[in-house]
Parts: sequence; C-alpha cells; structure tokens
Amino acid sequence: MAVSREQMREVLIKKSRRDLLVTLKMVYPGALDYRSIRLVTPDVDDHYLEIDLAYLVDKGYVRRENAQPNQRRDDREWKLTALGVETADRINRDPAIEA
Repeated sequence: MAVSREQMREVLIKKSRRDLLVTLKMVYPGALDYRSIRLVTPDVDDHYLEIDLAYLVDKGYVRRENAQPNQRRDDREWKLTALGVETADRINRDPAIEA
C-alpha cells in the first residue's frame, strides 16, 4: 500500500510533537531553552518547530517559562506541564500526537 504525501506529512507532524514532549520530559520539572530544543530537532524547520510549540501550549501540554516582551527566540524557555507529562507517558491519549 502506497503512502500519500498527506499521510507522510501527518506522520511527521505527530512525530515532531511527540519528540518535543519526550525531550521536555527528560528534563522535567526543569525547562529547556529554544537552542537546546533545536539540538534535538535538527531536521525540523524553525517555522514548523514554532508552530508545534504553539500547538502544544494551546493544548496545555507545554508552557513558556520566561516569557518577556521582545525576547529573542533563542532565549525562550519551555516547560512540560503535568498534562504534558501524562501525554508523553501515553496515559493521556491525543490522536493529534499518537502515530
């Protein structure tokens, strides 16, 4: 069975989101700055990484730790929430993240 381009895109988005959650879980309850996140997601374009982070914030899985006006992207920090831990551990199921 052939995989369509759209199906492949969907799988990659889910993988990116899951990788972000798992990465942040490794330092939980601490936070990671954007540069550190980039080190573990080198294949994801900055634009798409920011979209994934914004999505995870909107879902309540991740939060910005040190939000300040006009802050450089590299200095932003992200932290997993309790719901994010449950989702990373697959206790909370989310079809937009499960592959």
